[in-house]
Amino acid sequence: MPPEAALDDLERDALAELGNIGLGKASTALGRMVGELVVVSVPSVDVLPLDEVAPSLEAALSGPLVGVSESLGGIFDGTALFLFPEADSLPLVRAVLPPDVPAEDAALLEEEALAELGNVVLNSALALVANQLGGGIDTGLPVVRRGTAGAILAACRGTGGTVGGEDLPLLHIDLRATAQTIGGRVVLVLDAGSMGRLKASLGGFIGRSRAVGV
Repeated sequence: MPPEAALDDLERDALAELGNIGLGKASTALGRMVGELVVVSVPSVDVLPLDEVAPSLEAALSGPLVGVSESLGGIFDGTALFLFPEADSLPLVRAVLPPDVPAEDAALLEEEALAELGNVVLNSALALVANQLGGGIDTGLPVVRRGTAGAILAACRGTGGTVGGEDLPLLHIDLRATAQTIGGRVVLVLDAGSMGRLKASLGGFIGRSRAVGV
C-alpha cells in the first residue's frame, strides 16, 4: 500500500472518536446482557504494517487469544476482528449464562456468548463509523476463532501466512465491567481500495467537523 494511504494523526483520532460514539450503544447492550454496568471505549488507534500486527498483538494481549470476526461489505470490504485474551473474557461470558446451565451445555453456550459479545462490539462501532462517513456497511455472521494472533489473522485473511506491505488500523478497546477490565483490539483487515476510502472518508468527516466548529 502506498505510504499516503496510511492514516495520519488527525484521521486516527477521528476514527477513535467515531468508535467511542458507536461503542456507547455496545455498553448499553452488553450491560443488559450481563446485568451490570459495562463501559466500552476506544482509548486510541494505531496503524501498523501487516507484518507488525501479530507481534504487536501478542506483546499486548497475554495468554491464549479469542477472536470474533465478521466479513465486511458496503463502504468497506474486508474483515473486522475483535481480539482479546480468553482468560479475561470468561467471567463476563459466564455472567451471560443462566446460573443453572448444565456442565455439558456450558461449552457450547459460552461459544455462543463469545460470538454475541463480539457481534455487539463490532456492529456498534462499525455501523456508526460507516454512517458518519456517509455510507452503509454489511456484516456477516460472527465467527469465533482461537489461537495465536498470527494464526487468527491468517484465518481471517484466508491464507496460511501473512504478507507485509499493507497497513491495518488497530482500535484499542477497553471493556470495563463492575469487577474487571478486558483489554482487546479491533483489527480492520481491509483491502487496499477500502483503506483508501477510509482515509478519504475520515478526511471529509474532519473537514465537515471543522466547518461546523467555525
